[in-house]
Amino acid sequence: MRNYIVLGLSFLGSIAAWAQVTPDVAPSAQTGAKPALAATRFVGNLNESALYKSVLDYSLPDEIKAVTQKCIIDSVEECFITLKAYENAEEVPLATAANLELAVLSVQRGQIKQAQRYIAKAVSLQPEDPFIQLTHGWILLSAGKYKKARKAFEDLLYLTADFEYVSSAKLGNALALYFSGKREKAASELQYLYTSNPYVISFVSYMLGRIASETKNGKKLAPVFLQQSLSHDEKNYAAAKLFAKLSEKEKNHLHAWQYYATLYSLDTRNEQLAKKIAQYEQEFGDKGMDYLFYLRLEQPIVHVMPSTSSTLVRMGLYANNAREVQTLQAVSVLGSGAIKITDDKLGEVLHIPGYIEKTIVFNPVTGGVDVTDNRGHVEFSAKRPFTFSLVKDKHTLLVRNVRASSMFAANFSDKELKGSLTVVPTAAGFTLINNVYAEDLIPALLATQVQEIKHKEALTALAVVFRSALLATVKARSSAPYHITDNDEEFHFEGINLIFKDLLDASKTSSHVQLTQAPAGYYADCGVLGAETVKNSASDPGYVFSPANVSKYVLSNPPADLYSRPHDPTQWAGIKWIYLYDAQDIENRLAYQQNIGKLRAMTPVRLSPTGRILSMRFEGSKGTYETQTPQETAFVLSAGTMRSNLFDIVPLYKGKNIKSVLVRGYDTGLGNGLCLRGADGLAKQGADFMAIIKYYFPQARILNTQTGAVK
Repeated sequence: MRNYIVLGLSFLGSIAAWAQVTPDVAPSAQTGAKPALAATRFVGNLNESALYKSVLDYSLPDEIKAVTQKCIIDSVEECFITLKAYENAEEVPLATAANLELAVLSVQRGQIKQAQRYIAKAVSLQPEDPFIQLTHGWILLSAGKYKKARKAFEDLLYLTADFEYVSSAKLGNALALYFSGKREKAASELQYLYTSNPYVISFVSYMLGRIASETKNGKKLAPVFLQQSLSHDEKNYAAAKLFAKLSEKEKNHLHAWQYYATLYSLDTRNEQLAKKIAQYEQEFGDKGMDYLFYLRLEQPIVHVMPSTSSTLVRMGLYANNAREVQTLQAVSVLGSGAIKITDDKLGEVLHIPGYIEKTIVFNPVTGGVDVTDNRGHVEFSAKRPFTFSLVKDKHTLLVRNVRASSMFAANFSDKELKGSLTVVPTAAGFTLINNVYAEDLIPALLATQVQEIKHKEALTALAVVFRSALLATVKARSSAPYHITDNDEEFHFEGINLIFKDLLDASKTSSHVQLTQAPAGYYADCGVLGAETVKNSASDPGYVFSPANVSKYVLSNPPADLYSRPHDPTQWAGIKWIYLYDAQDIENRLAYQQNIGKLRAMTPVRLSPTGRILSMRFEGSKGTYETQTPQETAFVLSAGTMRSNLFDIVPLYKGKNIKSVLVRGYDTGLGNGLCLRGADGLAKQGADFMAIIKYYFPQARILNTQTGAVK
């Protein structure tokens, strides 16, 4: 029987399970809230042409286009210096473009006063340009000049009625009102956005929850808004963090424990969260575990699944976020059929009938590992590896009730497995390795990613991508103790108990197809821009990279023909999103590597050809630290919850220091490879799995392993 418990350690999805959409109108009469803080639900009946029409112009003077490539090829500093040669150009379009780019780069370099000078000059040169006027408002907001920012945003409304510009200006105006202490007026502006713009629902709901929590008459509404925020975007870290604080304040210890535990699992070096965890662990004792991990299985779910002989994969189980397989103290194992335990030297040492549970326990006295029955009697002990194998490979293994020294070291959900299970004793416990055929594993890997994707051709294309990536990894790590872990960046395994027939069919249909000479990556949701090219839409937005054009792109609405467009107009968070992070949290995570003091600037250092951030420099009052990967950047900014590396930043200053950081972004992942929802969209248009693969991997060679033919 499945028992879904509310905490997901790998992401904030568990909180979304609690965060169900509330009634259309929260009863303000009961709560005493004023109408400005009434909780309403977005109805989604917007004018389609307004919602999806993209009117933004990415064209640049040839001189600027050539210079901005230096931001990618050379460095941001070189790009900035070269642009300065055009700030006083006689040609107005050239000088305007140069000053706009210099303003955006100055914000990134932490030179906020300089940014104001550049953007003011750009406005003076082209006062009718709505994007320049909008950027003026956001830079003033960044500088903490809230009254001037509001005037800039209001002035924009006289220049254009285009949805993207007006919506962004109203959001900026709401934030300027909020940060200047005018919460009620900010709430009114945010409420309008909530009912008119599906792209910002999660962020706006979070801000309304934040305002409600700070308002005497609205405190009881705060959870309503935060629940809505997380129901539309389960990765909204700020909403989860505020939930935890409010639950604790309201003495709801169970929810506080769950929320804090989720946050702590994302950042286990956070000392403040560690104290909260210690506090609630003491209160809940051993029962605390029962409220955390979101899957418990009493019996195998699949029971019988025929095996497909193929490449053998060694998968390390229960890996942490750093992909390190964790040392365990105890675990229970049972099979849907008979099991034999074998030792490399002794051969078969134990035969276990189906559905009889055995427990593997580390013995600190002997330094070995014991296998015990349900009464605790030791039936076998070892200090070298031994393996649980099914007598008939059509049956399955269930691994359950995992115990480790820290319950937050990994996601310790119960898992049903195919293949065999090797127990490797260590000095402090033991690790587990699942030995499984690739074709038996692929459907379960698919299950963790497909979400609502149901089209056969899209699933089949994804099966090819997973197979190709998996076999390439096995080959590259042939001599390693294990080829992959259950928590690798490319591969997430939560058990074959998650699979369904369509996934089995997709894997079987494509079992003879592999990609060669192409990186077989994938990402969940896509906008128009991939890592290097423009795609995922039949329409070409004419995008050309520049620092300002990245900001313009994240402002733009997805086109109506976007292949990954969701059916539900309120569920756009995977494609277009906004988050607000506390600078202190960023400083704390940076301090794990280097104490840079108070945060003062965040500068993209390495970029992809379309402007995705590959590394970032963080400058502080005491030093500078540069991240090396997009994943490290995401951890520093958001404890790893940020959706992708295609974003821009609005640092919100208080004096010289950054107080908080507004991040505006697009899509998920790194933009490499196959877009899952884009593949689903292509399938809906009639594309077969080979056409989908060709679309996302135009340079790939496709191998038919049955015939040996390569296309």
